Amino acid sequence: MGKVQTTKIKGGAEYAKVADRLNEFRSANPRSKISIKFSYNEKGDLTHHAYIWKDKTDFYDLLKSGVSAKEAIESADAEGSSLMYADKVKQEKGFEKNETIAIGRALAVLGYASSGEIASSEEMEEFEDFKKQKAEDARSEAIDRLAKAKDMKALQETWMSLSKELQLDREVQSKKNEMKEIFNAK
Repeated sequence: MGKVQTTKIKGGAEYAKVADRLNEFRSANPRSKISIKFSYNEKGDLTHHAYIWKDKTDFYDLLKSGVSAKEAIESADAEGSSLMYADKVKQEKGFEKNETIAIGRALAVLGYASSGEIASSEEMEEFEDFKKQKAEDARSEAIDRLAKAKDMKALQETWMSLSKELQLDREVQSKKNEMKEIFNAK
C-alpha cells in the first residue's frame, strides 16, 4: 500500500481525504466491493454503515453457498459507521457527507489512513464546523445573559460565571462594557 495523501486541517493535524483513501484502496484491490446500509432512528438521526471486501468474490461465494445476506455482510474485511444528528442531515449534502465518513472509517480500519488517524479530512472538517457552531452558540448565550442583568451586581456575577474563553471574546466584552455604562449612568 502506498502513502495516502493528506490535507492539513485547522489546528495543524493532517488527515487523508476519503477520495484519496478510496483511490489507493481500489488500486490495490481492483476486485473489491463496498456496500452501504443506512437507517434513521426515531429522532431522525441518520446512521450509515459501510462494509468493504477486498475481493467481492468472497462475498458472492458466501451468498451462493446459502449463507444469509446478513451473515455475508458481517464477513466484510472492514466496517465503518457514522452517525449524523437529524438537524445536520437536513443541511446541504448531509446524507452524502455521512455516507462518505462511514466509507472513510472503514478504509482506515483496513490501513488506508496515512497518519494512522481513523477520522478523514471530511470528518474533521465537519467536527471543526461543529466546534465553531458551539462557540457561536456559547457567545450568543453569554451576550444574552449579560444583556439581561438587572444591575451591576448581577452583571458582575454573570461575568464571573463565564469561561475565560468567553471573557476574552470581543463581542462578549463589548456587551459587558455596554451594560456597565448603562448601570454607571444611572
